[in-house]
Amino acid sequence: MDVPQYDVLRNDKYGRYLVAKKDLDRGELIFTDLPFTIGPKPDTPPLCLGCYCHVENALCSRCGWPVCNSECERSEQHAAECEVFSSAKVRFQPVDDWTASAPQLDCITPLRLLLAKEHEPNRWQQELDVMEVHSTARRERATWEVDQVNIVDFLIDHCKLGGRFDKELVRKACGILEINAVEIPSRGGFSVRAIYPRLAIAAHSCIPNIVHTILQNDYKVEVRAAVAIKKGEPLHLCYTHALSPTIVRREYLLESKYFNCDCQRCADPTELGTHLSTLKCNKCDNGIVLSTNPLDNDAQWSCTEKKCGFKTSGAAMRKLLAVVQAEVDQLDLLEPGPQSIEQREATIKKYKSVFHPRHSIPLSIKHALAQLYGRVEGYNIDDLPDLMLERKAEFCRLLLKTFDVITPGDSRMRGMMFYELHAPVMYLARSEFSSGLITKEKLKERLQEPIQCLADAARILGREDPQSPEGITGQIAYQCMEQLRASLEAL
Repeated sequence: MDVPQYDVLRNDKYGRYLVAKKDLDRGELIFTDLPFTIGPKPDTPPLCLGCYCHVENALCSRCGWPVCNSECERSEQHAAECEVFSSAKVRFQPVDDWTASAPQLDCITPLRLLLAKEHEPNRWQQELDVMEVHSTARRERATWEVDQVNIVDFLIDHCKLGGRFDKELVRKACGILEINAVEIPSRGGFSVRAIYPRLAIAAHSCIPNIVHTILQNDYKVEVRAAVAIKKGEPLHLCYTHALSPTIVRREYLLESKYFNCDCQRCADPTELGTHLSTLKCNKCDNGIVLSTNPLDNDAQWSCTEKKCGFKTSGAAMRKLLAVVQAEVDQLDLLEPGPQSIEQREATIKKYKSVFHPRHSIPLSIKHALAQLYGRVEGYNIDDLPDLMLERKAEFCRLLLKTFDVITPGDSRMRGMMFYELHAPVMYLARSEFSSGLITKEKLKERLQEPIQCLADAARILGREDPQSPEGITGQIAYQCMEQLRASLEAL
């Protein structure tokens, strides 16, 4: 195991948390961690319990639970649960729709956690038993009773595990997973969840200073410094989607992690000048609408123009965001194509008078468009007119400017956006040269930016799993950089 570059401290705010043991350079590896357990997340359709690919009417010949082939049937991670189900003669019950959520699978990851406890009791005691589970708060949620039936009673009573575990321990396993597990991509294409004991200690901030990468061959996690970190500084991971507005991030953290975030970004009504939560005022021409206290989700929102006097409630703001987000979610279901671009552009136009142009919702749509322009039928990069190339570049620059604040340093999102930016900048420069608008020397000067974009993309994404979309993009970025440098020398 690698020598850790961190210390574990404890305080009243974070409980256990990590701090840098020495000065860390941007991109420096801090630690790696292997999952204590890994398995399906709640509300998952039937997946192969070996490789997590989608299955349909494919069951283990021994225990009768979903696996896709004989190799996965014999896989190490399915073996222990297979023995449990086989001994208890508890089989996966037939389902009508193999694409719908299968609550039967909710028991798998808690069971694997308990079986891993038997296999590694010392590691459980040192790393898992000390994890926060928020039992009192979780007991008040509707999911508590659902877990009691689908997981606790099922494992102890139906699977006859009462001689090995008690119900309180099963409930603790559920809590450990709910509070501490991270969602990760699997080799089978579906997201699953895993417990990384060391990663779980890292405290949250909506401006993280560390990033993590999952290597899919063994699901090892690599944790690196996103920015330069001084000795003694806390190591912060972001538990939420970076582009979400404050009110959404804080409600998610309270609902899923049971704490109220009061980080620097959450405390600032403008989100450190990014305006990811800012609305336009429809009552006056010049005002913007901000929360009067972003650390109170029920606080009033008001226009910044003193003469305007417009006010609205936190509840009204949440309702507006939920309605518009539901509309945006429908856009994400569209197949990549001309319609997926045109409907997104129409949605940006529709809400132009409602949201600040850098608000989370239009910015998320622009994030999708930055990746779609140049990639779909009718909008291929070779065919894009200069106006659309400029629009793609505009979106990329706006996103990078935002990421500089909310995910600074070598974040995956910044790496992907550097890659997206290189093409429109390169094509625009070549178009201007072909039209006689710039000289050869000016062209060479202008091509330095796409080269730098590709270099940044290759550096950041080169740390991703080589088989992941980001890792593949990193390899392509390096190749494109070398080709562009060669063509520049040939000019």
